[in-house]
Amino acid sequence: MMHGMVIGVSVLIAVVVGLVLARTLRTWIADDAHAAVLEGSRGNVGLVIVGTLIAAIGSLALPVGEALKTPADHIGAALLLGAVAGATPFLVRADVLVRRLPDRIVWPLIGIGLVTTVVASVLGGSSVWFLVLFAGVTAALLFAGLHLLGRAMNARTMGLGDVKLAFVVFSTATLFDPFAPALVLVAMMLISGIWALIGAIRAGRVRGVTIAFGPAMLSGMWLGCLFAPILL
Repeated sequence: MMHGMVIGVSVLIAVVVGLVLARTLRTWIADDAHAAVLEGSRGNVGLVIVGTLIAAIGSLALPVGEALKTPADHIGAALLLGAVAGATPFLVRADVLVRRLPDRIVWPLIGIGLVTTVVASVLGGSSVWFLVLFAGVTAALLFAGLHLLGRAMNARTMGLGDVKLAFVVFSTATLFDPFAPALVLVAMMLISGIWALIGAIRAGRVRGVTIAFGPAMLSGMWLGCLFAPILL
């Protein structure tokens, strides 16, 4: 019964988040040129549907009853999963088309993650919430280090959007298993490597070819989340 509640709340949150993002594109992209590109690509209804499906599948795979034992734990996990799932298709499209992970989407997701973690840890008392926070902060710091290293060496590494998204990606994955972040890291590196190879083949060169890393992070996260309960 509790697992059904988690699935239902996750799907509801994903639908709400998707509809809000679909109706407020110019607000969260905050750039007329980028807004014109995204509006020209259409497909907002499809993005809402995709986010809803991600929420349904992700929450179905969530191992409720193991680390997440109380109603507060279940509701907290559902809120976090639903919000991230609903935003995922919009973040992917924005990063692919205009190479941006908009702050007006990512920062609210970070805020939801932090508030949910604090409230659920107090009301639910599960140790998983400490791990969720630890994984998110550690990942953001590591990605920030890579970003600063790239700037110091005048090389393209992680963008600031990727640094902020790392908190969301790795904290969400930890809900599924404490070691899921390691699986997510492997998955996102494989996806980004394949994507970069395809880009190099299409461009006919290797030097100077770059990719949007956000989609690799998000797809790697959801793959890691789905397979973590099976493989770990």
